Amino acid sequence: MHADVQLTSARVNDLFAALSDRVRLRIACCLLATRGGLCVCELVDALREPQPNVSRHLKLLQAAGLVTERREGRWIYHDLTDSHHPLLQGIRTCLDTVCYCEDVHQDLNRLRARTALRKGGKCVVGTTRKGGEAHERARLPLLR
Repeated sequence: MHADVQLTSARVNDLFAALSDRVRLRIACCLLATRGGLCVCELVDALREPQPNVSRHLKLLQAAGLVTERREGRWIYHDLTDSHHPLLQGIRTCLDTVCYCEDVHQDLNRLRARTALRKGGKCVVGTTRKGGEAHERARLPLLR
């Protein structure tokens, strides 16, 4: 959303509806806490949610204008929309407060551990979830 976008009550409703789901709210908090965006596999590990669910929620957030994506090689990084629009700035402020919730704080701790596996600031591991259960510790890539 750009500062010159005309707001309507329907548009504002779409923005808040996108954040009304607990998983989407947790995704938004993770994106707010990380500069440069996150790939789906990092969000899957941090949230302990199945990949199809995370991807679907990201698409809904993107459709509402809250999330952008960019491709780098085989990875797609998602980030909060960088806008100076007053409404999005207010939403960012609210999200910053939500990040202090206990369950979101646990997500952010897992996310910090997961992003520590990056090489040169980029995801190189893929998801560490197996069989629907999350590992307590992320697997490191095999050295060859």
